Amino acid sequence: MVKSMTPKEAQSELFTLIKNVNRDSQPVVIVGSNQSDSAVLMSKADYDAQQETMALLLNGQIQAAFERQNEESVNLADMMREIDRQE
Repeated sequence: MVKSMTPKEAQSELFTLIKNVNRDSQPVVIVGSNQSDSAVLMSKADYDAQQETMALLLNGQIQAAFERQNEESVNLADMMREIDRQE
């Protein structure tokens, strides 16, 4: 379950919150008086991973990997022998 708190609560516990989001990989929602005053505190590692995932989704690499997952697998040693025979 995602923890949520007010900006004032987050301010008074900021150092502890930073340690906890890094340790637990659980974001904290800081709920302001309206949507534009709210934010999410998450670890930089989780943020970087999320950004990388979004980039892979946008450029089609994740979709391509999903499409390949059901293809017949190839043995690398067999592939190398076949390449050597062709030379």
